[in-house]
Amino acid sequence: MAIPKTKEPMYSGLPIVYLDQNILTGLRDNKLITLKDALKHQFQAVYSNETLEEIKRAGVASSAFSTAFLNVLAEINAAHISIVLDDNFHDTEQVRIALGDPHAVFQQYCDPQPAFDGIAESLKQLGFKTAGGRQGETIDDVAQDGIQAFENLMDYLEEQISEIEEEFPEAVELMRQEKAQYLEKFKALSKQNSQTMSAQIADERNWSGIRDFRQHFQLEPYHFNNIQPPNVLEQVWMIMQSSKEMPEGFDSIDDFFVFNKTELMPGVPFCRHHKVLGAYNMLNTIGYYPDTPLHKDRGFKRATSDQMHASIASYCNGLVTADERFFKKVEAIYEYLNIPTEIYYIEKVI
Repeated sequence: MAIPKTKEPMYSGLPIVYLDQNILTGLRDNKLITLKDALKHQFQAVYSNETLEEIKRAGVASSAFSTAFLNVLAEINAAHISIVLDDNFHDTEQVRIALGDPHAVFQQYCDPQPAFDGIAESLKQLGFKTAGGRQGETIDDVAQDGIQAFENLMDYLEEQISEIEEEFPEAVELMRQEKAQYLEKFKALSKQNSQTMSAQIADERNWSGIRDFRQHFQLEPYHFNNIQPPNVLEQVWMIMQSSKEMPEGFDSIDDFFVFNKTELMPGVPFCRHHKVLGAYNMLNTIGYYPDTPLHKDRGFKRATSDQMHASIASYCNGLVTADERFFKKVEAIYEYLNIPTEIYYIEKVI
């Protein structure tokens, strides 16, 4: 695993192990005693922003739930893992391991303004609609939510630049002009994308992209039940090829599992964790040990978190989970991409 060159004190030494959320739940409930002891003395446990997001959701009902998870992270001396950005703020294939109090890290994670949270949530909503969520709404309804979130962000930025207007009037005026241009471009792009998608969907209010995809290939999840390692993705690809004519752009297994889609982000590095995200989503779409129910808000959020866990854990020495569906998908992806992360599946934790 590459460690970035930085002046910050960095962790090195013990094998780095990423813990799935269900493992944290088991540790919280005083299960997995042997694992807890090993994490304290033989491994360096790590958690990501996605871990913090799940802890944040757990705390909606009561802060006691989030505090309990944070206490577990503190007890096992867990460190925060994040992707290192380059000078252009693009992702790299390096990670930063930061030691510190998980309670303080969590507080810092929760501090950003609601305007930024709104943008992050709006970006996920089209994916939720594609998974069959937001029944009764149109693609444009989803797009309008995104536009509103972007407008809220612009309003927040206006509040910030107004504070320096007297001191830097010319700079503030320039920022306002650019802000207005960004908003108009965002609205135009949202409208264009909505119209393009709507034109291809017969009943967008009741649409499910996943359902349509499976119907096109005449597939159901049980078609993949007998696939066993090794070479899982190759076996899946053979089934897909034999089931129905492939849509344009799926000319190879790497195209299908989004392993070489650099055109999605021209000029931006297409990193290992991006490939894991794309493949995980595709396995969910076709129905290989799919996360369920994706058309429900809670299920979709859980699946989205699992994708993020799988992606960043690819930079660790080990990944521990109690979710068989998650384990099967990650095992298949890591194998194909030759990712050396060891995956450990523990049954009946929760």
